[in-house]
Amino acid sequence: MTERKAFLDTWKFFAIAALPGFLSNFWVILRSPSFLNTQDFIEWAVLTSSVVLLCCLSQLGIKPGYMQEVTDRGVNNRYSALSSSVCVLSLTGLLAAISLICLFKSLNYFQLWTNTSVLFSLPIFCLSTNLYVIFQTDMRIRQKAQELAKLSIIQTILSLIIFEAMLATGFDFLLSVFLSSGISNGIICILLYFSIRMPKTWNADSIFLKKALKIGSFFLFSLLCRYASDSIVFSSFKWIPPETIGGYLGVSIKLCEPISILYVSAIQMAWGSHVYGWIKNSIHDLSNLSTWVSRILLYGFLLGNAVAILMWFFLFRDLSFFQLLPFVVMILSRVIAFGVLTTVGYGQTIKRSYINGFKINFIELVITIVLVPLSLAYIHWSVCLLICGFLPWTSVCRVYLHSKTIINRENFKVSQIQRRTLFK
Repeated sequence: MTERKAFLDTWKFFAIAALPGFLSNFWVILRSPSFLNTQDFIEWAVLTSSVVLLCCLSQLGIKPGYMQEVTDRGVNNRYSALSSSVCVLSLTGLLAAISLICLFKSLNYFQLWTNTSVLFSLPIFCLSTNLYVIFQTDMRIRQKAQELAKLSIIQTILSLIIFEAMLATGFDFLLSVFLSSGISNGIICILLYFSIRMPKTWNADSIFLKKALKIGSFFLFSLLCRYASDSIVFSSFKWIPPETIGGYLGVSIKLCEPISILYVSAIQMAWGSHVYGWIKNSIHDLSNLSTWVSRILLYGFLLGNAVAILMWFFLFRDLSFFQLLPFVVMILSRVIAFGVLTTVGYGQTIKRSYINGFKINFIELVITIVLVPLSLAYIHWSVCLLICGFLPWTSVCRVYLHSKTIINRENFKVSQIQRRTLFK
């Protein structure tokens, strides 16, 4: 019960931290119908998924490696690892932005992309995203959820002020969205830098980087496969079916974003804050804790539909919700599956190896690449929605079975040690 209460407290603070972002996101969506058509919404979704994919790649899997480093060496010995991470992720974040600009400029040249103004925001957006990820990871592993919640409120206020100021001065809508987020994120990173009290002298820790890249490489590859699958889904719906179908998906993604931000992401972050400690101190109960948290995530499916209906009622009543509903269900299914995948993947964390998770996610990616475009082009979009909504759950089942095998082995080892101690 102590572990569950501690998890709920952490989740509460991460949800509070996400609440301003949720309200900010709701406000942006509230403003969007006055500036965007349905085709802009699918481009918004494609760009967002592409940014997530490239930023994930640029983070090189350092995040789980850093969390493991702090767990092993202690909070007071983390600064060389933190400064090394900041330097590397700054450089790779800028490279990710340059790659995205080249990609979408090329698509625009072949008349496959419309919104080009937003591309100018990508350098500061990707840079600040990478920096925020490592600073936030440092705060998470040190159980500083309350401080993150306060900073989240500041970030949201700054983002909305900058966003509205840009719209008032005639900036493009999507440019305003990404640039306001990037600038406000950057300001929060500066505040976190001073809050963490980084040492004046920075030392590059090559030993940590090698170890972190080794630990995090397959974790990174797993995430890349997950984000690449989403990119394939969104891109296929933009370029293969009629424009109306792609527009429905784009709007549905916006309707489902609040539950992803406020609920699923907060639970994932709370899980990451506790799972290392549970493995160290409560491994015998880890399977039950995973099942309990997964059940909480599943409730999010019903809650997500309720939020989507509410947002549709206020913002998109010119579109039929019965036409949007299949897309909403598919998106929510994928979002919830991603959350559950995190909570059932504790076996990989115990073994400090993410190879199995990578293999499972890679297989899902290959199936997605083959089935999604083919079903859209030659069967029907409704069949494609079923495939997209169901596929992630096959990966959840396989990861769950792997974790059960690992935890049973660990519990068997513990029981053997206890038995030997008893007989001594």
